[in-house]
Amino acid sequence: MAEESVDKRTTAEFGVDKADDARERAIQRLKMKQDFKGALAGGIFAIVVCVVIWALGDGGYFWPIWVILGVSIGVVTQGWKAYGPSNRISEADVQREMEKG
Repeated sequence: MAEESVDKRTTAEFGVDKADDARERAIQRLKMKQDFKGALAGGIFAIVVCVVIWALGDGGYFWPIWVILGVSIGVVTQGWKAYGPSNRISEADVQREMEKG
C-alpha cells in the first residue's frame, strides 16, 4: 500500500495523469473555454466603446490602441490556456512509450 502512494506521488510529480483524472481535466478545459469566450466578448465590447468615444470626440491621437493592445494580450493568454496544447502526459502516452522501448 505504501508503494502505491509512492507511485501516485511520483506520477503526479512528473505530470502524468491517470485515467480517472480525465473527467476532471475535461471539466476544467470546458470552464477555461467558457471563460475565454466571456473575456473575448467583454474585450470586444470595451474596444468598441473606446473607439466610439474616440470617434465622437475630436479624433486626433488614436488612444484606443492601448486598450486594444491590453485586451489582445489578455485574450491571447486566456485563449492559449483554453485551446492550446496540454503539457500533461496521459497514461496512454506512457504505455505507447513503453511499447517502443
